[in-house]
Amino acid sequence: MDKALERIPQLFPAPYGDAAERLLEEKGACTEELRFRAGVRPTWVSGGRELYLDPSLPPAEPGLLEQILRRASGNSVYAVEEQLRRGYLSLPGGHRLGLCGTVCLREGRISTLRQLQSLNLRLARARPGCADAAASFLWANPGSTLILGPPGAGKTTVLRDLVRQCADRFGERVGLVDERGELAACRDGLPQLPVGRRTDVLTGCPKAEGIELLTRAMAPAWIAVDEITSPADVEALTAASYCGVRFLATAHGAAREDLLRRPVYRLLLQAKLFENLALILPDRSIRCERIENGIAEAGGKRHDRGGLRLDGDPRGPAPAADP
Repeated sequence: MDKALERIPQLFPAPYGDAAERLLEEKGACTEELRFRAGVRPTWVSGGRELYLDPSLPPAEPGLLEQILRRASGNSVYAVEEQLRRGYLSLPGGHRLGLCGTVCLREGRISTLRQLQSLNLRLARARPGCADAAASFLWANPGSTLILGPPGAGKTTVLRDLVRQCADRFGERVGLVDERGELAACRDGLPQLPVGRRTDVLTGCPKAEGIELLTRAMAPAWIAVDEITSPADVEALTAASYCGVRFLATAHGAAREDLLRRPVYRLLLQAKLFENLALILPDRSIRCERIENGIAEAGGKRHDRGGLRLDGDPRGPAPAADP
């Protein structure tokens, strides 16, 4: 079993933990999620398909979901209430436990979740080399790069490897805003997943604030963020771009046209923040293109190239020396 997955079966009491261990030993490389829903047999997800974890297992009961949450929180649910308010719990190794149940409100804001109805354990896994195509394109076409794909397509995994390659192959300083602890999975200040030797990681910070902090404090050449979702994110990216920072980011969408349909993404295009688009296709391959050619409405391009050579080997450079 992959070392990063060894502790996962311990989250589940018998017989569910035994079934999870068997699954991860046999199919760990292709397992993306484990899902538990009250009144339903547990399932696992691979390639977008949801299958029974073990058809002989009894349906999950609400008490089982509460027990899994207690184990995931180290038997201290109150200590992780801020994360629960956001609907998920970050786990060691970059894994994320999503929660769904009855929302408890306090002064009109979500304070926590009770009476759990379902849990979704998303497994984080580094795949060094999965961003080779995007990195080679970026070497030949320097510029801020937006990774686009539908939910579950592997955007976070590709972003992580692209950060690593910018830091280790290209020798660039990268600031990483790891809002949910999934990208670097830092423990005691040490990344548990490979993000590169020249990468400075800011964990648990909202993206907009993190972009501003990294720009001011760490002088990065690149800033990487996962899932642009709000006008505040776009505003922070725009402000950082005035300081010459380039970006690596992800966005939800199944096709280029989705960038034009959604208001937040239209703001990105209007601000001309991104030059490159890396589109994750249904077969998990990556198609890269210049945004000004792929989306006419984006228009124009920036000319502050600098940094990487435009005439560089399209396969990319040799690994950069240790800092």
